[in-house]
Amino acid sequence: MKKLYIALILIAFQVVSPAQERNHMPYSMFGVGKINPRGFARNLAMGRTGIALSSPFYLNNVNPAACHTIDRVSFFFDFGIGGDFVSYKTRYEDLQRGHDVNLNQVAMGFRVMKNWSSSIGIAPYSEVGYKVKTMQPIVGTTFEEYEVTSSGSGGLTHFYWDNSYLLFKRLSLGVNFTYLFGNIEHSEKMADSRTGIEVNADRTSYLNKVYADFGLQYFTPIGKHYFLTLGGVFGNQHKLNFKHETTINDTEGTISYDRVDSRGTFDFPLYAGGGFALTYKNRLTFTADYIYHNWSETESDDPDIDYINSHGIRTGLEYIPGNYSKWGYFAGVSLRAGFYYETSYIEISGQDYTDKGLTLGVGLPFLQNKTSINLSYNLGRNGTLDKGLIQETSHSFLVSLTLHDWWFIKRKID
Repeated sequence: MKKLYIALILIAFQVVSPAQERNHMPYSMFGVGKINPRGFARNLAMGRTGIALSSPFYLNNVNPAACHTIDRVSFFFDFGIGGDFVSYKTRYEDLQRGHDVNLNQVAMGFRVMKNWSSSIGIAPYSEVGYKVKTMQPIVGTTFEEYEVTSSGSGGLTHFYWDNSYLLFKRLSLGVNFTYLFGNIEHSEKMADSRTGIEVNADRTSYLNKVYADFGLQYFTPIGKHYFLTLGGVFGNQHKLNFKHETTINDTEGTISYDRVDSRGTFDFPLYAGGGFALTYKNRLTFTADYIYHNWSETESDDPDIDYINSHGIRTGLEYIPGNYSKWGYFAGVSLRAGFYYETSYIEISGQDYTDKGLTLGVGLPFLQNKTSINLSYNLGRNGTLDKGLIQETSHSFLVSLTLHDWWFIKRKID
């Protein structure tokens, strides 16, 4: 099994390794880019929920307290590949379409000690990929213009270590340690059609930070058939270290600038969230989360951009038919659906926007152990048509393989 895990990781990286020019995310030019939701295929199919979800069959990195259900002889390995098909429009015209395929995340989970379980993983935290062309007037003229092409790429990655400790029979406490790192490149190319001279200005920002977040889950049966889980997450405000490197040059060689022009910190917000999950006979689960990010404490160096507090509401549903004598293999198949509604953390020229979507998914189990294939689909709408802004419609897919192996079991041979 371990050789299989390594082989599958290599295959996954080979699938997504070809370079892609990603230029279809216009809102990623602001802040740290387009922030990806946390969670595995099960979470994403259930409306991005997970604060109160836990399962002995799946990993969950939305709440570090969620991995308490991993038993002492189980080892989980999970990786997923996701794809996006996106279209953009303004109030007056359709702008463009784009697509890409990327490795979603790689993670593993296991029991460390009697009451202590862990999960380690790496996943993209944010993504930057845009390309915008505009015409700017030449200073001192009334009708002459030059073309400006703005583009960006890169993003942030988080390497995390979730830990949960079963303090009492029904209470799990969690702590997450994260190393957030990456670089974001912004470029501007200015072309003067009269002289044929091009000026290129490139700025690369390198960012990194180590920090900790916290979570808890309380779970209790209600009567004979119901099981309730309450969850909470919290992360304090912290400062992300950055370094800007700027390069400016032109085709004539008369302009040359290359130096580290600033170092400092970028304020990441305090956040808090809560949720619940209600399960009926281990077959039907309804869950709902609320999440809040205090972005208003972060200062913007762009007069047209303000950071504002963001709110998110997420709901999800999972149904497992059960009754193997009637349904056979399909009795163990998980059917999932969800909905999410989140406000933006950025206000552009006084206009905010929302990100909302419907989700669907299915979990296909292997009968001999806890291995499963999980599929999720997200129909999302991000942005607004107000004040000349852009609206994004996306179809996102994720295929995830959750591999399970038994550890510390002595096999007897007759």
